[in-house]
Amino acid sequence: MGPNGSGKSTLGKLVKGLLSPSSGQVRIAGQPLKPGEISPRIGYLFSNPENQIVSSLVEEDVAFGPGNRGLEPALLALRVEESLRRVGMEAYRRHAPHLLSGGQQQKIVIAGILAMECEALVLDEPTSMIDPESRREILDLFLKLHREKSLTFLHISHSLEDALRSEELIYLEEGRVLYSGPPEEFLTSPRFSESCPLQIPPLLRLVRGLRDRGHSLPPGIRSYDELKRALLGHSLFLDTRENKNL
Repeated sequence: MGPNGSGKSTLGKLVKGLLSPSSGQVRIAGQPLKPGEISPRIGYLFSNPENQIVSSLVEEDVAFGPGNRGLEPALLALRVEESLRRVGMEAYRRHAPHLLSGGQQQKIVIAGILAMECEALVLDEPTSMIDPESRREILDLFLKLHREKSLTFLHISHSLEDALRSEELIYLEEGRVLYSGPPEEFLTSPRFSESCPLQIPPLLRLVRGLRDRGHSLPPGIRSYDELKRALLGHSLFLDTRENKNL
């Protein structure tokens, strides 16, 4: 995260190899990326999925990347089928991508990246051009892929609410890392203040308000479901204690 011009997209493109560093090195799993080399181990997802769709049929678009690597037809067909299944788009394999919604198009692009068997994905504001419902579906899909396939995601976003889903927040300003650590701790760091351009999400405002009113809530609450479970558990504890006192 970071303000406009802080270097977020530049960092993502350096990791993929779309840009080469003017100094230093980019290392992928310890191996240095050569100047001009585009890493096949890293997938890249742009904000506008139409810019990454190249075929007139969904299944052909998903097959484009691994097919260009010379994958034999039977294995290619399996890759396409499995990738579409993982993003919930197998029923659309014979559809025209340009007739799908923005969220569906983004899923098709993700399926194409999965078919390439990339080990990590750079997400360059992937939900900025889709509706709120599709945005939630895409974010949930990223979490599902992270859990099921152990994929690493570098998610570039302006939304602190999105960042709460992450394991680590990196905050940039003018090309420098000013914070790196748990997202909830960023809010109490000296870098975050009333003048910070980031808006506190409603969930965090609610958690802060409840704590100010004496509710003992565990750290790291990142969803309303987690908050609900924490509050119900706290209420159950209080009821049990009061019954014992009686």
